[in-house]
Amino acid sequence: MKSQAAFFFGSGISFASEMPSVQEITASALSGDWHFNSVGRFYAGLNPNPLIPDNITPIVTKFLSKVADCAADYRAELARPGSGSKPHYEDLFSLAEQAARAETDHVPNLATVEFLRRLRRDTASLHCGYKGGPSGLDGFVGLATDTCEFLHWVVDAKLRTGGSTRQGLGVISKTAMAVDELDIFTLNHDTLVEQQLMDDGISEVETGFDDRTHGQFSVYSSRWWKSTTAHRKRVRLLKLHGSLNWWLFEFPNWNGGTRQYAIPDGDPDHSKDETGHIVRPISWKAAFLSGTIVKELRYGLGFWGEQIEVFRESLAKHSHLICCGYGFGDSGINLRIDQWMHDRPDPGNRLVILTPDDPDEWIQDKPFWLIRHYQANHVLFVPKYLSDCDTEDLKPFFDPL
Repeated sequence: MKSQAAFFFGSGISFASEMPSVQEITASALSGDWHFNSVGRFYAGLNPNPLIPDNITPIVTKFLSKVADCAADYRAELARPGSGSKPHYEDLFSLAEQAARAETDHVPNLATVEFLRRLRRDTASLHCGYKGGPSGLDGFVGLATDTCEFLHWVVDAKLRTGGSTRQGLGVISKTAMAVDELDIFTLNHDTLVEQQLMDDGISEVETGFDDRTHGQFSVYSSRWWKSTTAHRKRVRLLKLHGSLNWWLFEFPNWNGGTRQYAIPDGDPDHSKDETGHIVRPISWKAAFLSGTIVKELRYGLGFWGEQIEVFRESLAKHSHLICCGYGFGDSGINLRIDQWMHDRPDPGNRLVILTPDDPDEWIQDKPFWLIRHYQANHVLFVPKYLSDCDTEDLKPFFDPL
């Protein structure tokens, strides 16, 4: 009988490969050495050219520190027993973006009024007269927007320098060979899973980036999973929060100028289209999402909405979702997992957690909806991390295809 399986991964699966944790990225953003250069990007390290003063980074990092003070106070006040109260860069990005949106959103978020009042007051000396940052915006909104830009570049830089020793992911490839179809849903921006599959000789992997008609690019094909002519490949990899190797490009020779996400074969700044012309990223930034709350705003729109749609449709085929490395801190993703767990009548869909932790302790700081499923025996446990599992540990959770 044919079988299928589904994985859901968070950043925890990458720790064995020495990828930085959210806490390490946060510490680097708040206290590491960074500089802003003339091409409009933030780079790691001190300013290498003292003849060109960097007046942006010191202001941005001071502003970020004030945002962190707000986040720490809010976390401490809202934390329930057993949960962590220390903010991380996702919280800081979320607050900074909400600060930036305050003067541009037509419908205001009234819940942010007191936060905005405090942040404006505490950063008055920073945003008064602020200009010259990467966004081109001035004042408070410009500084808040540039702080989001800064955090994006910090995350990008830290993730690109980690993961040099890939560890503990071999069971992913073993599972791919043990079933007829494997769906992998991941929130990670790194490319460790793709590299593992490639090194293990598994080439039948579909991601939606399969259009090879534009030179040195694998271009995203909108609604690719709806195709009735393409054969479903063995592995479907969905990166719901984006990837370090995705960029938004404008292809000038495609229908008079078409924008689409793509994976370049090499350097994103020097890759060529089918006519030999260099095509560069629109914003120079890799396409991935940040922010505990604000990234959820993208889940219903365009390219990002498609990732969520195919996640929902692909997950609906499964009655087990094998989860590792995810702390259940994304409310938009949680809503969709919760909905899936209610979709099938008893015995229903089951969430499978890979962790050596005692289940009663593991569940303590999790969302209330997940606690309810746990109390109803809808959450199953394998007392190992992914890195310690073999296919025999996971086989009970393969579903018929």
